[in-house]
Amino acid sequence: MTDDYDDHVALTAALRAWAAGSYRDEAAVELLIAHRAWLARRDFRRACLCAEGGYAWLDADRAARIADGDETAALPASSGELRILAIVAQLAGQLGSRPLGELVTGLDGHNMRLVLDAIAHASGWHERGDRHLVTGHLDGRTGEHP
Repeated sequence: MTDDYDDHVALTAALRAWAAGSYRDEAAVELLIAHRAWLARRDFRRACLCAEGGYAWLDADRAARIADGDETAALPASSGELRILAIVAQLAGQLGSRPLGELVTGLDGHNMRLVLDAIAHASGWHERGDRHLVTGHLDGRTGEHP
């Protein structure tokens, strides 16, 4: 694992370079960056990030184990931070022990918006120019474009 990147700008550039071309990995990296808490933590960078040749990548398996509580003694975090980490790991292809529906329950509005954007990115919405006003109502009506 690594802590080669004390410079946040260099770290985010290296993560984005690794994820480029995979919507799922891009979504995971962008959620990790936008959430801010995990990348700011040296213990997280040492535990879950690898680096080589100008790239940095997420060890999604290790992140999922931490989010599932297997290794929380090493990385204490709030329940919301652990939920975000679990979603990041799932977007990167590592299934955890909790389903998405359980993970999003209890997220605050800001973090829920980040997750919704990450899921939309993973499905390619950014390439198609799709937009949707999220209202939370599931009554058969489609949301109007903002």
